[in-house]
Amino acid sequence: MRRFIRHPTDFPILVSSEGSNNGDHASLCDISHGGLACRLPRQLSPGTAVTLRIPSLQPEYRVSGRVVRCIPCAKGFRVGIQFSDESESFKSRMVEQVCQIEHYRRELHRDGRQLDSDAAAREWIARFGRQFAESFSG
Repeated sequence: MRRFIRHPTDFPILVSSEGSNNGDHASLCDISHGGLACRLPRQLSPGTAVTLRIPSLQPEYRVSGRVVRCIPCAKGFRVGIQFSDESESFKSRMVEQVCQIEHYRRELHRDGRQLDSDAAAREWIARFGRQFAESFSG
């Protein structure tokens, strides 16, 4: 069974460290109970404190963490980030669920089904909620 959640690409993230003014655009690869992996255009050293943001969510989502690994890859660097604490981990799980539900609602809309956010949430939870919870059962 998959132990990570794939983040929908229609919710881009920004990763900020001391060396970046507005943050670097990142492609979020995986998210789990303790942290996440993303692809960044520049290298970050292990131990670097970072803040992650999803500007398209209102209010804007922010979570803090620390770089635990940085490996060169085809389009920059694959960076592993550990959440600062349990509250940041919990917040990430809730925000990721919101992103997953909204992505699901948008996909249904492209397929001709119109659902409001509440109806999409109920349907998504019925279809995917258990699998999502198991992925975060760290």
